[in-house]
Amino acid sequence: MKSRHRVPRIATQLLFLLLVLYISVGHYLSEKGIAELAGTTSLHAVCPFGGVVTLYNLVSDGTYVQKIHPSNLFVLGGLLISLVIAGAFFCGWICPLGSVQEWIGKAGRKLLRSHYNKVPAGLNKILSLGKYAMLIFVIVQTARIGTLSFSSFDPYYNLFNIWTDEIALSGYIAVFLTLGASLFIERPFCRYACPLGAINGLFNRFSIFRIRRKSSTCIDCGLCDKVCPAGINVSKVSSVNSPACNRCMKCVDICPANSNSTLTIGFGLSEKSSKASKTISVKTYIILALSAFLVPVGLSVLTGKFETEKTRVYIVPDDIKGSTSFEEIVENYPISKEQLFNGLGIPEMVSVELKVKDLTGILGFIGEEEVISREHLSALIGKLGEPISSLAEHSKVDFENIIEFVQSSGLDESTVVSEVMASGPPGLFTYLFSGRWPFETSGDGAVIEEKETGSENHGQSASVDIKGSTSLLEIERMVPDFEAFLEYFGLPIDEPKSSLLKDLKTKYQIEISDIKDYVSNNQ
Repeated sequence: MKSRHRVPRIATQLLFLLLVLYISVGHYLSEKGIAELAGTTSLHAVCPFGGVVTLYNLVSDGTYVQKIHPSNLFVLGGLLISLVIAGAFFCGWICPLGSVQEWIGKAGRKLLRSHYNKVPAGLNKILSLGKYAMLIFVIVQTARIGTLSFSSFDPYYNLFNIWTDEIALSGYIAVFLTLGASLFIERPFCRYACPLGAINGLFNRFSIFRIRRKSSTCIDCGLCDKVCPAGINVSKVSSVNSPACNRCMKCVDICPANSNSTLTIGFGLSEKSSKASKTISVKTYIILALSAFLVPVGLSVLTGKFETEKTRVYIVPDDIKGSTSFEEIVENYPISKEQLFNGLGIPEMVSVELKVKDLTGILGFIGEEEVISREHLSALIGKLGEPISSLAEHSKVDFENIIEFVQSSGLDESTVVSEVMASGPPGLFTYLFSGRWPFETSGDGAVIEEKETGSENHGQSASVDIKGSTSLLEIERMVPDFEAFLEYFGLPIDEPKSSLLKDLKTKYQIEISDIKDYVSNNQ
């Protein structure tokens, strides 16, 4: 019997690990515009704990916590069914973070031998309370502020996004501590800090099937106690109800009294059941546990209910987010593309599908913090029907300067914002909010034909400063024939002008140094 179930367990762990990696990497490639892989989304959208933390919001006001989607509820539903049937099977067989900790622990066991996983019983009991404290903290904080308060130091999310630029310092620290501690202690995060594990472990007392030990055939060898990674004394109980059990089945595999016909340690119904003596094969248990989790999720996918993105509703200006596209703004608020683009000084060739968070780069402020933020746009949309003077409190420059530019267009300070956006100087509202004009316009609204260096050669001074954060729009201003430039480097004619060279380098396998040489030789 020894190790009979090790292979299917490792195979299941690897399968879910690879699935999570595919989802995470695919989402990253999609966000960067490098590639589109089917079935990928943010890991937040497929985490069952996301369904837990958003329950309060759903019940109280019918909304989801930020970054949480309907898909989380289906994953949570599958998890709950699995917990009711099989206990904390998810933790021992499916959770990728648990698997990674366990595999690192194998190295720790070889290095430390008998000193590995030696936590004094009293200390272990105290530390085990940590996951319940974490559960309460995360749920209360998330309900209070409406955001995922755990994500910045969640080792699961941060480990499987560690190659991206989305990780905070706290995330790196959480991953380092979790993996480092795994060399000394079996699954340290699972045992002492995982809020989802705190919930899952409780179901070991209520699950339909659980690990049972037959005292009548037990030979009291104690091997099950020695191999239990959670330190449970399996040989002393008739039913393993401990919240620390993750159904790894090491006790089942090691038992020398198990045989094909008789399981001294196996799976049976609760001892409170009238059929408590009835057992099922381990194979049946595994199939039931996996099916209980996967079938609800699979059905939701097949029926189109597994939504990993919420349908956004735009009612008030504050509904505008950094990920809102210009197209969504035009469709949901009383403003046209022409008004929006002229008012902010956005080049006409920019796609309306681009998002608010990209606005700083589009306006020419490459490599800087947000110059025009979603808050600025919310204020602007909120004042569309009011006089331009209503924006005076938001102005980063002397508002008399703004009025002078408005008057130069034949308007005055009583003209409503929407009309100034349509007929006023291009980029005027970028200047109002930031104190700076977009790089494509000058103070009087005229298009700049030369850089401020005074060089007669169009953009010549910029040729020596081409870098990864340079945009295609800037390159267009540096070369006399932009279409020839695109053709030379094999770039499509419809490539957004806001694209940065560092992204094009990866996407089209071109070198920035070659672009710099081309520009220098073609001015």
